[in-house]
Amino acid sequence: MRAGSRSFAAGGAVAALLALAGCGSGQHPASGSGNASAHSAPTVRWARIVPVTLRAPQTTAAAPCRAADLKVQGSGIVFQATAAGASGTVALRNVSSRPCRLTGRPQVRFVGAPQSPRQLQNPEPAVSPEFPAVSKPVSSLRALPPGSTATLSVQWNNWCPPGARQGKAVLAPKAVRVTLPGGSGSIDVPYNAVTACLQRGAPSTIGVRPFQPEILPVGKPWSTIPLTARVVTDSGASTPTLQAARGSTLRYVVELRNASTNETLRFGACPLFVQELAPIGSSEAYRLNCDGAHAVRPGGSIRFNVELDIPRNAPPGDNGLFWELDPLGTQGPEATARVVVR
Repeated sequence: MRAGSRSFAAGGAVAALLALAGCGSGQHPASGSGNASAHSAPTVRWARIVPVTLRAPQTTAAAPCRAADLKVQGSGIVFQATAAGASGTVALRNVSSRPCRLTGRPQVRFVGAPQSPRQLQNPEPAVSPEFPAVSKPVSSLRALPPGSTATLSVQWNNWCPPGARQGKAVLAPKAVRVTLPGGSGSIDVPYNAVTACLQRGAPSTIGVRPFQPEILPVGKPWSTIPLTARVVTDSGASTPTLQAARGSTLRYVVELRNASTNETLRFGACPLFVQELAPIGSSEAYRLNCDGAHAVRPGGSIRFNVELDIPRNAPPGDNGLFWELDPLGTQGPEATARVVVR
């Protein structure tokens, strides 16, 4: 699966995972097929290696970003219809020559319409990137470097100007005005579509999330060799179900198999991987521990120890574990497992 294809909610993802649990073990040859050394080699130890680009910066907070420091990227906010109106995101790039701070939640209003209903802004919580997307830590916004980008997400519901008729077209606002925190000015952002008039006489509501770091772009694949992945036991047997307690550390093993018929997998360069416990966890990206990894001949496999902290508020019972290699490149392979939280 790819980031752009995951439109289902986390709960739906877990339900689909549970329905498939235990059904895929027969799709993999024996762990050491074609590579006897891979079967006897120890599992590569776990190492919580955070790449430099994803580490929280140690710099002090910069001066607040001013409106003149920021430029709207692309066509502004591209709203998409939702069950309760519309939602969209805008990217703002720091075009100044200095780092600036872009944290908190701005004020957002729709401006320039001949007639406007009352507008109410609702604070919405921050959300993690949709798996397997990867972004920089939120703390990076305390000193947004020149050329770097932050995003702002908005939910818009019920635009009923005076005299509007339900279900009929209305005169649209000219722009979305984003007023930065701390009196640092405002930016008029273009947008693509007007949300529907659902309730005449009711205010237009605008849900605004805090500024978020940009999602890192997908680039060159780490490897072009076909690979498969699965969650296994320490001995290499399939294990579709894991168990863990709230607030504990889940320890599991991922097996990578070289599905090529003529190419050897080598770890000269080391890819990222991303993991997530759904529905309540957030994505975590680390570098694979390649220091102890050996070359894997065609048909062979290699196993890696992995650790994941279970949130204290994880729902008891069935949860879904998602693991994916190379989220900034190939975006695969992916391994999944059922996690019973107690």
